[in-house]
Amino acid sequence: MRVGVEGRTFQGPLYGVARFLKNVLAHMARMGEDDLFLVYLSREAEDPGIKAPNVMFKVLRGAPGITWRHLRMPLEMRRDDVDVHFSPTYFVPLWRVCPEVVVVHDISFKAHPEWFKRDRRFLFDDIFWRAVKRADRVITPSEFSRGEIVLHLGIDPGKIKVVPNAPEEVFRPVEDPLVLEDLRKRYGLRERFLLTVGAIHTRRNLERLVRAVHRASSRVGERLQLVVVGMPAPFSPPVNFMGEAERLGMAGDVTHLEYVPEEDLVLLYNACSLFVYPSLYEGFGLPVVEAMACGTPVACARSSALPEVGGDAVLYFDPLDVEDMTEAIVAGLGKSGRELAGRAAERALSYSWRRTAEEIYFVLREVTGK
Repeated sequence: MRVGVEGRTFQGPLYGVARFLKNVLAHMARMGEDDLFLVYLSREAEDPGIKAPNVMFKVLRGAPGITWRHLRMPLEMRRDDVDVHFSPTYFVPLWRVCPEVVVVHDISFKAHPEWFKRDRRFLFDDIFWRAVKRADRVITPSEFSRGEIVLHLGIDPGKIKVVPNAPEEVFRPVEDPLVLEDLRKRYGLRERFLLTVGAIHTRRNLERLVRAVHRASSRVGERLQLVVVGMPAPFSPPVNFMGEAERLGMAGDVTHLEYVPEEDLVLLYNACSLFVYPSLYEGFGLPVVEAMACGTPVACARSSALPEVGGDAVLYFDPLDVEDMTEAIVAGLGKSGRELAGRAAERALSYSWRRTAEEIYFVLREVTGK
């Protein structure tokens, strides 16, 4: 089987979709040793670390973005006699040259266009969604997302396969207190701090989180530190959570780290007293599972796919209710959080990139008839 993969997500930092593709490709390559995975790029990119002889990267130059996806890449797939196109990034070429399997991580662009910059919404207009609907199969990470796809796009439920995401193996408990203390010193962190991780986006609900941390500080009798890890999302209007912190007189209590290397992210999950995820809408919510895999207490929004992902191993709150969020933070910093930590680590074991890749690989085989 020859699989064509749009790999331009590798042409930037290995966040989100890039990490998804890295893990899925690495495992699928081991499963199908006689298969060839052709990863198409529009320019050179850093090696994502996939060590497999049957994964080949091809740089296709000389075409602007839209033309590249809809003409240049399909033309190359046709020349390469590709059996199936696997798109990890929502997008499907208008020129169909082979069966197509597309991953739709969530449908927020369609369900809540108000959360996105007006001048970027055209990327997800009806022409784009018609192409997605034409795909032979759609992969999505949760039953919630599957329901949203059926509701907003009218896609036959039988074409949609739910395949959960998973934490990478590096996300695990770290017991060495000296390692965690070194991390605190390097980043200027207190003994107790709260952590949230993810691209800075309107739907991530960070202004309410800042207000809840401010209230929780007075409840627990100490100035709580909130650490926000993530870069501004290019599709989102500006999110001024630091301005909210200044308004409340807690600018010194909120630390924003746009990027940290993966090894430090693992340590941040382990060092924090509570991981808080107040997002209004998630197709899955991978940071929640990463925190759980580190044995960290988690408090997250009772919204979208998050209860499906966290099960009974996390604390939940109404993301629109600052007082409810505050109470969950206070509980998470106390006995309730400590009791959930072990349960969270156990639940995280049910998620595996190998199983994710196996299910996607089976779908690719299925649509090609191989």
